[in-house]
Amino acid sequence: MTEISDGLCTDIQAAIGALVAQQRPARSHEVIYLDVPIGQMKTLFILWTAGKPQTMGQLAEALGVSLGSVTGVIDGLVQRGLVRREEDPADRRQKLAHLTPTAENRLRRMEQERSLIARRLLRRMQVDDLRALRQGLVALAAAAGAAVPAKSASARPGSHHRSLVKEL
Repeated sequence: MTEISDGLCTDIQAAIGALVAQQRPARSHEVIYLDVPIGQMKTLFILWTAGKPQTMGQLAEALGVSLGSVTGVIDGLVQRGLVRREEDPADRRQKLAHLTPTAENRLRRMEQERSLIARRLLRRMQVDDLRALRQGLVALAAAAGAAVPAKSASARPGSHHRSLVKEL
């Protein structure tokens, strides 16, 4: 990396840190309402992002902990009514952890709340800044190997999406 890119990386990291610190007081009401220890929260997020039930071994690997530790975490989530444990039909020796409808609803509300907060912030920005931010985030996602969705019609230069222009 060059001195210029190192400086830009430092500036970007500082800006992200400032944004996170600024938004900390506006934490999700759903996160606060959920009121679970961090290990249980991580497990809920792993199950949510996986989009399907996970074995205890998969959860232990994702969390970087032992099977015994995962069992305790899952026990706590089962007691809270957020996860149910069932035999794996493909291998009856394995147990699968499933999110309950209650957990799915709460996690969906958290995601919607986070999206609303982000949208409010983004709507305060100028269109050219939004395009530059999108370009940078797409490049960052690509560098991480993530699939990046195609541009929406309103994100293309020269297009004027009525609601975006109206709200900016």
